[in-house]
Amino acid sequence: MLDGVWCALAVIASVQSLRTPGAISPARQQALRDAAGVGTAVIVAYAMATGFESMLVALAIAAFAVFTPRFGKATPASLQSALALAALASASADRAFGIDTGASLGWTALGGLSAVAVVFIAGYLRVGSRFRVLDNVFQKASASAMHFACAALCTVIAYTAGFEGGAVAVVIIGAMIALIGAYLAMALADRAYPVFIAALNGYAACSVVAAGVGLANGALVVTGVALVLGCVAACTSVVPSRVSSKK
Repeated sequence: MLDGVWCALAVIASVQSLRTPGAISPARQQALRDAAGVGTAVIVAYAMATGFESMLVALAIAAFAVFTPRFGKATPASLQSALALAALASASADRAFGIDTGASLGWTALGGLSAVAVVFIAGYLRVGSRFRVLDNVFQKASASAMHFACAALCTVIAYTAGFEGGAVAVVIIGAMIALIGAYLAMALADRAYPVFIAALNGYAACSVVAAGVGLANGALVVTGVALVLGCVAACTSVVPSRVSSKK
């Protein structure tokens, strides 16, 4: 069920980043086309190798998630890191407890559609705008502490994944190392290194795809592809702005 939730939220976050207002440079368009092409190839290859049932459920969740309302700003890097962390933590827990995600596609679909419905209702009621002042105060007061806490959680997940062994454990440990770097950069340097943070998040997103392939989990594969697109969109949007500011 949680796999569907992370899939829906990752697609929504990616769509928010792609819907940011302003002109899109040719370089950004090319980077997004390349990432989308590779992601599509991965999804098709996975579906052909393992069957289309789980992938169709994940793509159905993604299709509903695309139609959520736009919130007016791009997805922050911290949310992309949190989604990658949540997806990999869920995969590690399923692996540790021996849960077969392929046998619970109905729960996956229910979780994804529930997440889409909650986000759609929140966007329709403009819940975010009503609590924007409170959110800004909360972010200023505890953003660094939350980043340090998430970095510590990544350490715990990497440590526990090491007991499982296998290729998926290696993928999860590598992703946790990248996320630790991203969280420490966000905690210590805030927004000084957006490209570096986006690159680390992108590595973690690719690890989500690899974990989905290793665990035969179509929702994880779509989650990782969506996060990669969001990281590419974030990375290519900050590079021109920094160059233009120097000029």
